[in-house]
Amino acid sequence: MRQGFYSRSVYFLKIVLPMIAIGLLATVFLFTTERTIPGGLNFSPADLDSLESGMQVISPRFSGSSENGDVYSFSASRILPDNPKPKIVTAESLSGQISFLQGTTMLLNAGKAVFQLEDRTMNLFDGMTIVFSDGFRAHAEQMFADLRNGSLETVGTVTATSPMGDIEAGKLRVVTTEENGEENRMIWFEDGVTLHLKTSSEFQED
Repeated sequence: MRQGFYSRSVYFLKIVLPMIAIGLLATVFLFTTERTIPGGLNFSPADLDSLESGMQVISPRFSGSSENGDVYSFSASRILPDNPKPKIVTAESLSGQISFLQGTTMLLNAGKAVFQLEDRTMNLFDGMTIVFSDGFRAHAEQMFADLRNGSLETVGTVTATSPMGDIEAGKLRVVTTEENGEENRMIWFEDGVTLHLKTSSEFQED
């Protein structure tokens, strides 16, 4: 009797478990809320359908991640593809956040941004503002971002405020350095750097 019950149970599980597995796979592939276009950017199904029709998308939100595990998400007033199978997407009034794997976050705002989808690069310009979670706030004419590895580099003069004081430089870069086997994100100011240190009274006011 007990052996018969065991046999029926095994037979039942052999049927039910594969059906559950199929159901889970269907949930993942058929009911996912986001889809990806070349370049690794995730859009909602409705926004992606509009892009693939060569239409502009109003108030889109899109996201992705770098090869290093950095996570980025953006929103814009609208985006325009260059054709129905877009290789270039132009975003207007862009804002977004990059969360680096090491814990630092960076907020970005720009009047316009151009995404090169196959290269996974982005050019931001027209009122560029960068705000880092460690207190740096920078303004630049233009910035180039490589979304594959999370590297960033401004083009033209950059001005910044920091906990130490005000900074002027010809360039700002965010690069990855390795120390004791661990990767770290570093903010570099280059090309004629000038630092206006805060006075003791200004530190007290902060």
